[in-house]
Amino acid sequence: MENRFEMKSLEIADIDHIMTWVNDPEVVKNLQHFDKTFTREDELSYINKMLNSKNDFVFSFFDGSEYIGQGGIHQISWENKLGRLSIMIARKHWGKGYGQEILKRLINHAFKELGLHKIWLMHWKENKKAEHIYKKLGFKKEGTLKDEYYWQGQYHDMVRMAIINEKDI
Repeated sequence: MENRFEMKSLEIADIDHIMTWVNDPEVVKNLQHFDKTFTREDELSYINKMLNSKNDFVFSFFDGSEYIGQGGIHQISWENKLGRLSIMIARKHWGKGYGQEILKRLINHAFKELGLHKIWLMHWKENKKAEHIYKKLGFKKEGTLKDEYYWQGQYHDMVRMAIINEKDI
């Protein structure tokens, strides 16, 4: 697989990059706690938690020296060989094709490096662009979670999608 960018394990030094998007409501609205303003200390605590976790693997993505965003496999259930995929791309890099490439790298890592059987994710039901990309990469819809997130005064449905490592069957 040819890659136009670098995938590096999360480091404390990534804090300055993360702070450029972590309080952007449009970037983080898929997160459960998107109504909170994150301080540098909050984010350092999160990074330390991820670095010490055996069930979360987080990466920073760079195109040369240009920071693109974060991605990871979280909440890994080793006994069930499954984990939750996440991806955050800094807003200035939206629409440049990075998302699909980062997703491919994360899927490859989850299946080949971590030995997982299934990875899942959630997206806003209204986000048809994300759903199209996920389907293109092999994700299948598992269901709709009604009124799952409360944002800007109303409830929103979330769609859960997953991909199974067919080579593992």
